[in-house]
Amino acid sequence: MNSTYVLAVDLGTGGPKVALVSTGGDIVGCEFVETTLELFPGGGAEQDPLEWWEAIVTGARRLLDQDLVPVDHIVAVGLTAQWSGTVAVDGAGKPLANAVIWMDTRGSRYIPQVTGARFAIQGYDVRRLPRWIRLTGALPDTRARIPRHTFST
Repeated sequence: MNSTYVLAVDLGTGGPKVALVSTGGDIVGCEFVETTLELFPGGGAEQDPLEWWEAIVTGARRLLDQDLVPVDHIVAVGLTAQWSGTVAVDGAGKPLANAVIWMDTRGSRYIPQVTGARFAIQGYDVRRLPRWIRLTGALPDTRARIPRHTFST
């Protein structure tokens, strides 16, 4: 029986996890390539988008070089990535600087001004929380915290 596979990429903060997954849900193999996380005093958190791409390509090559499945049986590529990041690019699509990622809190003091919330928890207007809870069944995820023990200078 010929199975088909998906090359799955999950770009997390620590680096991409690249996996071969059968369309039936079985994980055939996986690779992880670590990427650099730069933390700065004052809540800055950045990563190099070119390093992301290099790590994804490296992980995919390592995985495919293992010959776990015939390449022509790979029918799709799936990609997930960090949320709420910003990559400024030029007209050719090349990054102008590091990506400001989800962990960055340098702009947090502006949240009330931008959202109009006088009372906010992690940027969410507390007056809107009852509706959020009614629609989602949970509070917004406020677990994200920047580690305070390591900073680049």
